[in-house]
Amino acid sequence: MSAGEPPLAETQIEGLRQRATIFAQDAEVTRNDMSLAFEPTWATDLELLVGGEVFFPRIGDDLRAATRSIHINQFGYKSDSLGMDATKILVDKAREGVEVRLVVDDQGSMPWSMSKGMYQDLARAGVQIVVNQGFRPVAKRGLVGGDLRRRSNLGGLGHPDHRKAIVIDGTLAYIGGAGFQEHFETGEFHDLFVRMRGAIASQFQLVFLASFRYLGGPPVPELEELMPDQVHPDDAVRATVLHNAPGFRPISVAITEIIEAAREQLDIVNPYVADPPAVRRMVNAARRGVKVRLLVPEKANNPILAMAQRHHHAALLDAGVEIWEHPAMVHSKAFVRDGIEVLVGTCNLEAWSLKRSYEINMRTRSVDLAQQFEDRFFGPAIEISKPGTAPQGGAQRALSRGIAALHPLL
Repeated sequence: MSAGEPPLAETQIEGLRQRATIFAQDAEVTRNDMSLAFEPTWATDLELLVGGEVFFPRIGDDLRAATRSIHINQFGYKSDSLGMDATKILVDKAREGVEVRLVVDDQGSMPWSMSKGMYQDLARAGVQIVVNQGFRPVAKRGLVGGDLRRRSNLGGLGHPDHRKAIVIDGTLAYIGGAGFQEHFETGEFHDLFVRMRGAIASQFQLVFLASFRYLGGPPVPELEELMPDQVHPDDAVRATVLHNAPGFRPISVAITEIIEAAREQLDIVNPYVADPPAVRRMVNAARRGVKVRLLVPEKANNPILAMAQRHHHAALLDAGVEIWEHPAMVHSKAFVRDGIEVLVGTCNLEAWSLKRSYEINMRTRSVDLAQQFEDRFFGPAIEISKPGTAPQGGAQRALSRGIAALHPLL
């Protein structure tokens, strides 16, 4: 870089702002605009937060400290005690003048049924909310509490929004697997978030803006505030946001790359491991001498996917993969390769996540974050888990084999 040129991070953010100009204008945003690919950028202060008793208070503190904007993309945001606690914070911030915007999913959050009252409270306070409707042939577009337009949603059928990401003041971001729901706070569901700062926040921001506008939200003009210039420090690490949308699957590609690149150790946590190609790649990794550790729930909340997964246990165990079954409903989705690379986010190893849902992950080369995963997540989790087993008995093997065969077609 020659003298007088802007730092790399500033240059990248300016490019992201230019890409976001369509979302600042009163122009039609199509589903094709959701197919967002990113070059690697930089992140700092990456911190792994494990368990709802840890990450929810931290998220709450950061939301309360927001001064300009709060953008939340959340699959599961319902009106239970945890959801109502989050709502109080967001209502207060909106009344203070902070721009608060939400992208939620109809199936996961139920804003027009079970949680209708809570969403009405948010809208009355000035929170701008749009809703993805992946299972309605005719969808409502626009802001909750405003003038909603009905239009055909045939192209959006079967595409739920499974993402969980937060951007605060354009510089602080969270990515993880937990909904704003109390079973993540109580420990019944075991999950995590990664908190980070830096230019990576602008990539998360662009994904949010594309979704917000596509679902009928109004133009968002304040791009300088939402994507402020940042100069990365010397300890910044390489990081990229990956975003699955219909017909656009960079997370699926990254999963393949990470498994195939592993040389010494590969740690994977996922609640539903039912994708045959991913399983074959794990088997191949173990056979070439990689230590593969797979952490799954002892009893998953989806019995169909759990049965499909257990069919694959025999091949994984035969290849030398360590399978650990956690006593809680492990809901995290992460890969750690060779102590140097991490992929973390919302994508499960099953057909819906890999092929149909909107998903978001973050990929980074960070020795420090990889070590945090070992010290705070995999190490403690494996200590309280039991070794996994394959289906026992002819009937159980036949049932799991049949469900596994049907799973990719579902």
